[in-house]
Amino acid sequence: MTNLTHDSISLRGAGVVTIVQQKHGNRFTLDSLLLVDFCRIKSNDRILEPGAGSGVISLLLAKKFPKTSIVADEFEPHAYELLNQNIEANGLPGRILPGDRNIRYLNRSIAQESFDVIVANPPYIKSGAGRQNPSRERLVARQDLSAPITVWLNLQRLLKNRGRYFLVFPADRATELLTLLHKKKLEPKRLRFVHSYQNKPASLILVEAVKSAASGLVVMPPLIVHEKGGGYSDEMREIYGMSS
Repeated sequence: MTNLTHDSISLRGAGVVTIVQQKHGNRFTLDSLLLVDFCRIKSNDRILEPGAGSGVISLLLAKKFPKTSIVADEFEPHAYELLNQNIEANGLPGRILPGDRNIRYLNRSIAQESFDVIVANPPYIKSGAGRQNPSRERLVARQDLSAPITVWLNLQRLLKNRGRYFLVFPADRATELLTLLHKKKLEPKRLRFVHSYQNKPASLILVEAVKSAASGLVVMPPLIVHEKGGGYSDEMREIYGMSS
């Protein structure tokens, strides 16, 4: 494949992973890295990542939390091929189990209450909204053609009681997401807004929800990605494992 690049990613607590991904097609974004940093994982947790793409979230989680086991599912054939390559390249066969099941049918193919944690970076844009990307793979990754957010949240059936669901989602859809979480008996427990700059509106939210938990939400301090002038903020430099 000629449209591929080999990249190295450094994240605090996870060290460095290498990832093969497309040069111009569907590539991982900052959202995935922030989600990994936001996750609170316990030793020996069993984790599911639906819609894993080429695997960056699962790879970093496996490196950061070495006693966990992870199931990474990706339905798009090209992305699934890259997922397998990346698991092998990072020495993680056995720690990350790849699957190529459609997210709509995961509830049928996996036993209920099988996981302690679900980590998801679902498509942000409602089908048909916004500009239509000519790349089918990127379009599926960004728009909910394969499954709307309700389908992703239905995966709560696969969580054990008090299991945790970690998501990253657009800030302008925060009300929609929080309402749906309540309906699915996933109680939001931690929330953090992400801003590109201090004086800009939030672009993303990071959410931790707990299955069948009592109410009580902690809104964390905002995460600012860039300083004035365009450089990374001190916290972002820490997240990337950069020296001061």
